[in-house]
Amino acid sequence: MIPALQDLRIVELGRLILHEDHDEERLVRVRGRIYAEGVQRNPVIVSPFEEGFLVLDGAHRVHALRGLEAHLALVQIVDPPPPAESWSHLLTAARVERLREFDELRISEKDSHDGWMAEVEAAGGRHLYLRPRRNGLPEEVHALWAMQRVYPGDSEVRRVGSDEVSRLIGDDALIRYRVFSPGELIEVVRCGAMLPAGITRFRVEERVLGARFPLRSLQSDDTQSRNAELRSLVEERWREKRIRRYDEPVVLFE
Repeated sequence: MIPALQDLRIVELGRLILHEDHDEERLVRVRGRIYAEGVQRNPVIVSPFEEGFLVLDGAHRVHALRGLEAHLALVQIVDPPPPAESWSHLLTAARVERLREFDELRISEKDSHDGWMAEVEAAGGRHLYLRPRRNGLPEEVHALWAMQRVYPGDSEVRRVGSDEVSRLIGDDALIRYRVFSPGELIEVVRCGAMLPAGITRFRVEERVLGARFPLRSLQSDDTQSRNAELRSLVEERWREKRIRRYDEPVVLFE
Protein backbone atom coordinates (compact mmCIF):
# COMPACT_ATOMS: atom_id res chain seq x y z
CA MET A 1 0.00 0.00 0.00
CA ILE A 2 1.13 3.59 -0.62
CA PRO A 3 3.06 4.80 2.49
CA ALA A 4 1.16 8.09 2.84
CA LEU A 5 -2.09 6.17 3.43
CA GLN A 6 -0.64 5.00 6.74
CA ASP A 7 -0.36 8.64 7.83
CA LEU A 8 -4.12 9.27 7.74
CA ARG A 9 -5.83 9.66 11.11
CA ILE A 10 -9.06 10.87 12.65
CA VAL A 11 -8.25 13.25 15.52
CA GLU A 12 -10.16 15.60 17.80
CA LEU A 13 -10.59 19.09 16.38
CA GLY A 14 -9.51 20.52 19.72
CA ARG A 15 -6.03 19.05 19.25
CA LEU A 16 -5.42 21.03 16.04
CA ILE A 17 -3.36 24.18 16.59
CA LEU A 18 -3.56 26.97 14.01
CA HIS A 19 -0.65 29.30 13.25
CA GLU A 20 -2.47 31.24 10.53
CA ASP A 21 -5.79 33.07 10.34
CA HIS A 22 -8.51 32.47 7.72
CA ASP A 23 -10.08 34.43 4.89
CA GLU A 24 -13.81 34.83 5.54
CA GLU A 25 -14.91 34.60 1.90
CA ARG A 26 -12.88 31.46 1.34
CA LEU A 27 -14.19 29.97 4.58
CA VAL A 28 -17.80 30.45 3.45
CA ARG A 29 -17.02 28.63 0.20
CA VAL A 30 -15.19 25.74 1.91
CA ARG A 31 -17.87 25.30 4.56
CA GLY A 32 -20.60 25.33 1.92
CA ARG A 33 -18.81 22.70 -0.16
CA ILE A 34 -18.27 20.35 2.81
CA TYR A 35 -21.93 20.72 3.80
CA ALA A 36 -23.21 20.18 0.25
CA GLU A 37 -21.00 17.15 -0.41
CA GLY A 38 -21.43 15.72 3.09
CA VAL A 39 -17.73 14.80 3.22
CA GLN A 40 -14.32 16.19 4.15
CA ARG A 41 -12.75 15.76 0.75
CA ASN A 42 -9.06 16.40 1.60
CA PRO A 43 -7.17 15.75 4.84
CA VAL A 44 -5.79 18.61 6.92
CA ILE A 45 -1.97 18.47 6.82
CA VAL A 46 -0.52 18.46 10.35
CA SER A 47 2.71 17.86 12.22
CA PRO A 48 2.97 16.66 15.86
CA PHE A 49 3.33 19.54 18.32
CA GLU A 50 3.33 19.03 22.11
CA GLU A 51 0.03 17.25 22.95
CA GLY A 52 -1.61 18.16 19.67
CA PHE A 53 -0.88 18.86 16.01
CA LEU A 54 0.30 22.03 14.29
CA VAL A 55 -1.78 22.68 11.17
CA LEU A 56 0.53 23.18 8.18
CA ASP A 57 -2.24 23.35 5.57
CA GLY A 58 -6.00 23.33 5.95
CA ALA A 59 -6.94 26.14 8.35
CA HIS A 60 -10.14 26.81 6.39
CA ARG A 61 -11.14 23.14 6.62
CA VAL A 62 -10.61 23.25 10.39
CA HIS A 63 -12.78 26.36 10.80
CA ALA A 64 -15.40 24.94 8.42
CA LEU A 65 -15.67 21.68 10.36
CA ARG A 66 -16.06 23.59 13.61
CA GLY A 67 -18.90 25.56 12.04
CA LEU A 68 -20.58 22.33 10.95
CA GLU A 69 -20.62 20.94 14.52
CA ALA A 70 -17.91 18.37 13.86
CA HIS A 71 -15.86 17.08 16.78
CA LEU A 72 -13.26 15.29 14.66
CA ALA A 73 -11.19 15.90 11.55
CA LEU A 74 -9.41 13.77 8.97
CA VAL A 75 -5.70 14.62 8.99
CA GLN A 76 -2.51 13.51 7.28
CA ILE A 77 0.39 13.50 9.75
CA VAL A 78 3.75 14.55 8.27
CA ASP A 79 7.15 15.70 9.46
CA PRO A 80 7.47 19.45 8.81
CA PRO A 81 9.68 20.07 5.77
CA PRO A 82 12.84 21.91 6.93
CA PRO A 83 12.34 24.75 4.44
CA ALA A 84 8.82 26.10 4.60
CA GLU A 85 7.74 28.22 1.64
CA SER A 86 5.47 31.21 1.28
CA TRP A 87 2.66 32.37 -0.96
CA SER A 88 2.75 35.65 -2.84
CA HIS A 89 -0.37 37.82 -3.09
CA LEU A 90 -1.52 39.66 -6.20
CA LEU A 91 -2.88 43.15 -5.50
CA THR A 92 -2.89 46.49 -7.31
CA ALA A 93 -0.01 48.97 -7.28
CA ALA A 94 -2.38 51.63 -5.96
CA ARG A 95 -3.13 49.53 -2.89
CA VAL A 96 0.45 48.61 -2.05
CA GLU A 97 1.57 52.21 -2.46
CA ARG A 98 -0.46 52.97 0.69
CA LEU A 99 2.03 50.85 2.67
CA ARG A 100 4.35 53.88 2.69
CA GLU A 101 1.94 55.56 5.12
CA PHE A 102 2.20 52.86 7.82
CA ASP A 103 4.24 53.63 10.94
CA GLU A 104 4.76 49.89 11.57
CA LEU A 105 6.92 49.50 8.43
CA ARG A 106 10.31 50.53 7.12
CA ILE A 107 10.33 50.62 3.32
CA SER A 108 13.32 50.78 1.00
CA GLU A 109 13.72 50.59 -2.76
CA LYS A 110 17.05 48.80 -2.30
CA ASP A 111 17.58 45.32 -0.88
CA SER A 112 20.17 45.70 1.88
CA HIS A 113 20.24 41.88 2.33
CA ASP A 114 19.65 42.18 6.09
CA GLY A 115 16.39 40.28 6.03
CA TRP A 116 13.25 41.74 4.49
CA MET A 117 9.79 40.73 5.71
CA ALA A 118 8.06 41.23 2.37
CA GLU A 119 9.03 42.32 -1.11
CA VAL A 120 6.73 44.17 -3.48
CA GLU A 121 7.19 43.90 -7.23
CA ALA A 122 5.19 46.12 -9.58
CA ALA A 123 4.82 45.98 -13.35
CA GLY A 124 7.91 47.38 -15.00
CA GLY A 125 10.28 45.80 -12.49
CA ARG A 126 10.05 48.29 -9.61
CA HIS A 127 10.73 46.74 -6.17
CA LEU A 128 10.05 47.75 -2.59
CA TYR A 129 11.49 45.94 0.45
CA LEU A 130 9.51 45.96 3.71
CA ARG A 131 10.76 45.44 7.27
CA PRO A 132 9.12 45.93 10.66
CA ARG A 133 9.91 49.21 12.38
CA ARG A 134 11.35 47.27 15.34
CA ASN A 135 13.23 43.96 15.37
CA GLY A 136 11.76 40.72 16.75
CA LEU A 137 9.25 38.11 15.68
CA PRO A 138 6.27 39.59 17.63
CA GLU A 139 6.95 42.99 16.03
CA GLU A 140 7.13 41.33 12.61
CA VAL A 141 3.78 39.59 13.13
CA HIS A 142 2.29 42.94 14.20
CA ALA A 143 3.64 44.56 11.02
CA LEU A 144 2.22 41.75 8.86
CA TRP A 145 -1.22 42.38 10.34
CA ALA A 146 -0.83 46.11 9.68
CA MET A 147 -0.24 45.30 6.01
CA GLN A 148 -3.68 43.68 5.85
CA ARG A 149 -5.20 47.17 5.84
CA VAL A 150 -4.35 47.52 2.14
CA TYR A 151 -6.10 44.25 1.25
CA PRO A 152 -9.61 44.39 -0.24
CA GLY A 153 -12.10 43.53 2.47
CA ASP A 154 -14.81 42.25 0.15
CA SER A 155 -12.97 39.62 -1.88
CA GLU A 156 -10.42 36.83 -1.62
CA VAL A 157 -6.87 37.71 -2.63
CA ARG A 158 -5.27 35.64 -5.36
CA ARG A 159 -2.36 33.54 -4.09
CA VAL A 160 0.62 32.89 -6.36
CA GLY A 161 3.17 30.13 -5.70
CA SER A 162 6.91 30.60 -6.15
CA ASP A 163 6.81 28.10 -9.01
CA GLU A 164 3.99 29.86 -10.86
CA VAL A 165 4.76 32.21 -13.72
CA SER A 166 3.09 35.55 -13.05
CA ARG A 167 3.60 38.31 -15.60
CA LEU A 168 2.70 41.63 -14.06
CA ILE A 169 0.88 44.07 -16.31
CA GLY A 170 -0.81 47.43 -15.85
CA ASP A 171 -1.61 48.12 -12.21
CA ASP A 172 -0.57 44.65 -10.96
CA ALA A 173 1.65 44.34 -7.90
CA LEU A 174 2.89 41.17 -6.22
CA ILE A 175 3.69 40.94 -2.50
CA ARG A 176 6.22 38.18 -1.78
CA TYR A 177 6.45 37.19 1.87
CA ARG A 178 9.59 35.83 3.42
CA VAL A 179 9.79 32.18 4.46
CA PHE A 180 8.98 31.24 8.08
CA SER A 181 10.67 28.18 9.56
CA PRO A 182 8.60 25.59 11.47
CA GLY A 183 10.42 26.73 14.62
CA GLU A 184 9.30 30.32 14.05
CA LEU A 185 5.71 29.19 13.54
CA ILE A 186 5.85 27.35 16.87
CA GLU A 187 7.20 30.53 18.49
CA VAL A 188 4.29 32.50 16.99
CA VAL A 189 1.83 29.97 18.45
CA ARG A 190 3.49 30.07 21.87
CA CYS A 191 3.18 33.86 21.85
CA GLY A 192 -0.58 33.42 21.44
CA ALA A 193 -0.49 35.01 17.98
CA MET A 194 -1.35 34.04 14.41
CA LEU A 195 -0.05 35.04 11.00
CA PRO A 196 -2.49 36.57 8.51
CA ALA A 197 -4.15 34.13 6.12
CA GLY A 198 -2.36 32.68 3.11
CA ILE A 199 1.29 33.41 3.89
CA THR A 200 2.91 30.05 4.72
CA ARG A 201 3.10 27.17 2.29
CA PHE A 202 4.36 23.62 2.89
CA ARG A 203 5.10 21.03 0.23
CA VAL A 204 4.25 17.43 1.11
CA GLU A 205 5.96 14.63 -0.80
CA GLU A 206 2.87 12.41 -0.88
CA ARG A 207 -0.19 14.56 -0.27
CA VAL A 208 -3.41 12.55 -0.08
CA LEU A 209 -6.36 14.12 -1.92
CA GLY A 210 -9.93 13.05 -2.50
CA ALA A 211 -10.32 10.81 0.57
CA ARG A 212 -13.94 12.02 1.06
CA PHE A 213 -14.54 10.98 4.67
CA PRO A 214 -18.22 11.34 5.74
CA LEU A 215 -19.13 14.52 7.62
CA ARG A 216 -21.69 12.66 9.74
CA SER A 217 -18.87 10.45 11.08
CA LEU A 218 -16.81 13.54 12.00
CA GLN A 219 -19.76 14.86 14.01
CA SER A 220 -19.25 11.89 16.33
CA ASP A 221 -16.85 12.05 19.28
CA ASP A 222 -15.77 8.39 19.12
CA THR A 223 -12.22 8.67 17.79
CA GLN A 224 -11.44 4.96 18.03
CA SER A 225 -14.50 3.86 16.02
CA ARG A 226 -13.96 6.56 13.41
CA ASN A 227 -10.32 5.50 12.91
CA ALA A 228 -11.51 1.92 12.39
CA GLU A 229 -13.99 3.28 9.82
CA LEU A 230 -11.17 5.17 8.11
CA ARG A 231 -9.00 2.04 7.90
CA SER A 232 -11.90 0.09 6.37
CA LEU A 233 -12.58 2.88 3.86
CA VAL A 234 -8.93 2.99 2.76
CA GLU A 235 -8.68 -0.79 2.45
CA GLU A 236 -11.93 -1.00 0.48
CA ARG A 237 -10.87 1.67 -2.01
CA TRP A 238 -7.44 0.04 -2.33
CA ARG A 239 -9.02 -3.32 -3.19
CA GLU A 240 -11.30 -1.61 -5.70
CA LYS A 241 -8.25 0.07 -7.31
CA ARG A 242 -9.71 3.51 -6.63
CA ILE A 243 -6.46 4.93 -5.21
CA ARG A 244 -3.75 6.18 -7.55
CA ARG A 245 -0.40 7.82 -7.02
CA TYR A 246 0.89 10.44 -9.45
CA ASP A 247 4.51 11.62 -9.65
CA GLU A 248 3.96 14.32 -12.25
CA PRO A 249 2.75 17.84 -11.39
CA VAL A 250 -1.03 18.22 -11.28
CA VAL A 251 -3.17 21.26 -12.06
CA LEU A 252 -6.25 21.17 -9.80
CA PHE A 253 -9.56 22.97 -10.35
CA GLU A 254 -10.97 23.89 -6.93
